[in-house]
Amino acid sequence: MTKSKFPKSVSFNLKNSTDRAILEYVKRRNFSGYVKKLILADMRNNNVEIALENNEVELSTFEQLKRQLELAKSVGNKPQNDTDSKSDN
Repeated sequence: MTKSKFPKSVSFNLKNSTDRAILEYVKRRNFSGYVKKLILADMRNNNVEIALENNEVELSTFEQLKRQLELAKSVGNKPQNDTDSKSDN
């Protein structure tokens, strides 16, 4: 681990059913990345300004597509995919 990184631990009580359910849910995920994304989402929901470095991307591709779909629904447009634009010649 580099000196620019440090761990923040999270404790789970195996006797607590909620904690066990959380552990089961996240067992096959990149836990660190998942927690960071949840924190960023919470920061955005609370209108906390997030400073990005030049090499960082604010939104994941999934988030961008989700926002495009929500926008299309709000204006009544159906988003098109490749099969919609092809003709049946």
